[in-house]
Amino acid sequence: MKSTKRRGAWMMIVVAALVGTSACGSAPANRTPSFRGDSAPGLTITIRNQRMQDARFWIWTDGRRESLGTVRSTETKIFRTRLDRISDVRLEFDLTLGDRCSTRTARVEPGARLDVTIPTNLRLMDVRCR
Repeated sequence: MKSTKRRGAWMMIVVAALVGTSACGSAPANRTPSFRGDSAPGLTITIRNQRMQDARFWIWTDGRRESLGTVRSTETKIFRTRLDRISDVRLEFDLTLGDRCSTRTARVEPGARLDVTIPTNLRLMDVRCR
């Protein structure tokens, strides 16, 4: 019976030590603001898809390609992506069972907002499609 009490007391000490360590380690003193915060730098992209097809989006930033996600037909979706400095940005999208299109490259600074509309007639949009 004594060994059971000792083992239980020992386990409580180990658990308390782990909880104390994880609580101290989770909030560093030199913490930078979270990217998802309102004041964090980044790029906000609002995409309005007026077509009847879903569109998958990627962003090219300084030559690197990153997936943003899918905007369903006739829906609007907002994406946020990290942007720490002025960069060359280009959007690429493909339509379900359709074309793959790319916008022109633009120089964008942190905190910028891009509004993109995919019209039902792609000829009305300044993109190159193949």
